Amino acid sequence: MKSSKFRIFTWSLYDFANTIFSLNVVSLYFPIMIKSVYKGPDLALSVARSASMLMVAISMPLAGVAADRLRRRMPFTIFFTLVCCLATFLLGKHELMLMQLVLFAIAIYCYQAALVFYDAVLPQLTSPQQMGRVSGYGVALGYMGSIFSLAVIPLFARSTDYSQIFTWTAALFLVFAVPFFLTVRDQSPLPVQRIWKLAFESAKRISVILRDAKSSPGLLRLFVARFFIVEALETIIFFMGTFLYEAAGFSNVRTIVGNFDEIRVYFLVVTIFTAAGSLAWGFVTDRLGPRNSLIGAVVLWVVTLASLIFTANKGVYYVLGSLAGISLGGVWTTERPLLINLVSNNERLAEYFGFFALTGRMAAVIGPIIWGVTVWIFGPLGTIKYRFAVGSVLLMMITGLVILRKVPDAR
Repeated sequence: MKSSKFRIFTWSLYDFANTIFSLNVVSLYFPIMIKSVYKGPDLALSVARSASMLMVAISMPLAGVAADRLRRRMPFTIFFTLVCCLATFLLGKHELMLMQLVLFAIAIYCYQAALVFYDAVLPQLTSPQQMGRVSGYGVALGYMGSIFSLAVIPLFARSTDYSQIFTWTAALFLVFAVPFFLTVRDQSPLPVQRIWKLAFESAKRISVILRDAKSSPGLLRLFVARFFIVEALETIIFFMGTFLYEAAGFSNVRTIVGNFDEIRVYFLVVTIFTAAGSLAWGFVTDRLGPRNSLIGAVVLWVVTLASLIFTANKGVYYVLGSLAGISLGGVWTTERPLLINLVSNNERLAEYFGFFALTGRMAAVIGPIIWGVTVWIFGPLGTIKYRFAVGSVLLMMITGLVILRKVPDAR
């Protein structure tokens, strides 16, 4: 299958765009804003994120089936991206914490929904032999987007000017997503059917997909393993800024260089290693296969999280953060090709990516709640409560690794 290098670039550029959102809203500024400005508890953040991810888990399998039946993936991607950008723009512009949490939940839902259809576009752009490498390009360029935003946004907004930060985040997300919207088209689109008929047929298809997944040990194990792995990843990504701010002694006010505060510098270092790791894991995946590569990335995560529990030194935090970045890039790079290799019919990829989202998003419902409850239970222990929270994440990751080892190499 021949593909346009430019279309692959614009597809990867969308990763550049949406990772700007992921870093600034999910990992960094929104949790810190809720903690520092609104004095909100970790559990409030957990509930908002988990509610949005629950809606993704419920709706995306049906939406994925509908996209495949219509052979339309781009319109869904564009719509959810636009709504995400609008909700992001409105963050930080209301005095009520509840309103902030609602807008955040909407933005997260639309961001995750767009990813389901974005992932399913990949087979249209490259051959199966090159998917690992192209996926690596996307993830690596995505984290370059994080580096770009960390470098650019301080030029226009202080680290405590959250309204301006979110305005610039929405604008950058949209600007860098537009080339993908303009250059990639769905292949052989079908005419739109009546909505009720489509919904009925889509509901029937979901039961068929679930039956097929159960009959394929590799697929079912991947879904279950991914549940625990993503449960850990989504939790640590979401609460990384909170951990640095509350437990590790990093400040979002104390600057190191120019307008770059300690937390921004830390995220910048970690993101650089994540981008490099994503690119490297793409080549590793093509050589060793996505299954073996994914196992390697998860093992590195286990080592990193175990070390984090017993660390109280800022210099060591930088080392562990860099290792976490490398392994994070590995997971995101290898999981998409592994699913595609296990699915024999590319015409139904959006359906399977919908279920892929189901396992991952249900994990993202439970993981943050576990973190929030853990912090609440061990609250009287002070900052040590966050060590117990990291321990809960470590248990999730180990469980996923044990199950993942039984997934076959389906190259």
